[in-house]
Amino acid sequence: MDKRGFVAWFLVVVVIMAFSVFALIINKTWSEIETPLAATLENNMPDNSPVNVTEELGKVGSTMKNFSDMLPFLIIGLLAFVMISAGAMMKSPAMIFVGMIVMGVLLLLSVVFSNVYTGIAEADEFASTASDLAIQGVFMEFLPVIVFFIAIGIVVFILYGKSTGGGGAL
Repeated sequence: MDKRGFVAWFLVVVVIMAFSVFALIINKTWSEIETPLAATLENNMPDNSPVNVTEELGKVGSTMKNFSDMLPFLIIGLLAFVMISAGAMMKSPAMIFVGMIVMGVLLLLSVVFSNVYTGIAEADEFASTASDLAIQGVFMEFLPVIVFFIAIGIVVFILYGKSTGGGGAL
């Protein structure tokens, strides 16, 4: 993978981390507008309409909560992919230095996003929404620790891979 591809994946990770903060805000907003929206749409539907507006809008809310449950797996997978890609580029001492800087930047970004998410989730207005997104909240709280252990794991695998050479024997 060249440097441009690596930067593209790095940006994907940043966007998904930002989306987790956006998901908290959109779930809060959705919980406030779902009932008035359902009432308005129900009043404007024809009498013989087979569509149950309340049920359909309920599906939208549950879909957003399901995505919230899957978000930690998506972020861990992308972080691991970016860090493995950084490790694969570490062929020369200069690229090892660049890879370590990228891993450090990812760690700093995870700290920033974790603090922002926690700050928003602890606000009184978002307390009920944060409790609905329990898995995402715990994951975002421990995101810097998760990123740190993934980075340590990648470094260990790179060092182990460089120490073993040759082939054939296990």
